Amino acid sequence: MTKLCELIGRGWLKVAFLFALLLLPNTARAEDKISDQAKLYFKNGVDLIQATPPNYQDAYYQFKLAWENSHSWKVLGNLGLCAFKLERDGEALQDYQDYLKGGGRQIDPEERKAMERDSLLISGNTSVVRLGSDAADATLLDARAGSSVPPQSYKLDAAGIELRLRAGTHTLTASTADGKQQRWEVTITPGQTLEHRFAFNAAAPVPAATPVPTPSPATTPPPGPVTLPPTEPAAKKSGGSPLRTVGFVTAGVGGAALIGGVITGVMAKGKSSDATKQCANKVCPTAAAKDFDSASSLATVADVLLIGGAVLAAAGVTLVIVGGHSGAPAQRASVPRLELTPVVASNGGGLFASGSF
Repeated sequence: MTKLCELIGRGWLKVAFLFALLLLPNTARAEDKISDQAKLYFKNGVDLIQATPPNYQDAYYQFKLAWENSHSWKVLGNLGLCAFKLERDGEALQDYQDYLKGGGRQIDPEERKAMERDSLLISGNTSVVRLGSDAADATLLDARAGSSVPPQSYKLDAAGIELRLRAGTHTLTASTADGKQQRWEVTITPGQTLEHRFAFNAAAPVPAATPVPTPSPATTPPPGPVTLPPTEPAAKKSGGSPLRTVGFVTAGVGGAALIGGVITGVMAKGKSSDATKQCANKVCPTAAAKDFDSASSLATVADVLLIGGAVLAAAGVTLVIVGGHSGAPAQRASVPRLELTPVVASNGGGLFASGSF
C-alpha cells in the first residue's frame, strides 16, 4: 500500500483509489489483513487529514488506533506523516523506516523519495533528548517556543524515554498522578545529545552546619579554677569623709561670720564717732541720737557675728580633725558652696553668709 496522506498532499493518485487499496483483502500475507475496526479508524484519520484545515492532532490518534488493531505496515505511512506534522520527530522517523521496510518494492518510488527527504530533514534538525524519572508513572508535556503545533504529551516512567526534539527552546513539564510537577526549560541546537532526570522523591537538602571557629593555642586559656574579678564599688572613692566635708563647710561659714563681725564693728565705731562729733559740751542734737542708736545696733550685730563666727570656726576645725580621711565615703551629691552677701540697712550693715553641703 502507498502512503495515503502523502499521496493526498502531493496529488499523485486519486484518494478513492488509494483508500480502496487499503480495504481490498490481501490473501497473499496473513499479516496484511486488516480488521473492520482498524479500517474504521483508518478512514477517520483520512477524513481528518482531508478537512480544511487538516486536523493532524486527532488524525494521529486515529491512525495510532488503526495500527494497534492491525499492526499493518500500510498504516505506518500515514501515522508517520501525522507525527512529522506534530513535531513528534522520533516517532515519525521510526514510522517512515518501518513503512519503507515493510512495503519494500510495493512502495511507489516517488513516495519513497519523499519520505527519505523528510527523514533527512528530521535527522539534520533535531537532537536526541533522554529523559528519566523516579516516579513510576508520570506524564510529560513538551512545548516548543514559537511553534504553531500544540504541546505534545508522552508517557514517562522509571524506565525513561528518548525523544527527538527540533531545534529551539523547549519547556518540558512532568506531572505525577498525585499532583507533583517539575519543569525543565532547555534550548536545543541540532546534533546534541542531552539528558535530564525528574526527581520527584528527592529529599530536601539539609542546610550545612555553621562551623565553629577553633581558638588558636596562643589564646586558649589553660585549664584550672576560674577566678572572678573583684567587684567594683558602686561609686568612685572621693577624697574625704562626709564628716570632714561638713567640718570644712562649717569652718568656712564661721570664718565668714568673723569677717562680717569685724566689718560690722568697724561700721559701728564709725557711726559712734560721727555722733560724738555732733555733740558740744556733752549736749547732743536729735540727729546725733539717731547715729548713736545705729552705732549701737551695729555693735550688737558685730558682737553676734564675732561670737557666732568663732563658735562655728572652732566647730568646723574640730570636725575636720575628727573626720580624718575616709577610704569609702558615699558619693557627694553636690560640691560644698559658700556665698557672702553684703547687707546695708538704714541703721547699719553687715555680711549675710549662706551655703550648702
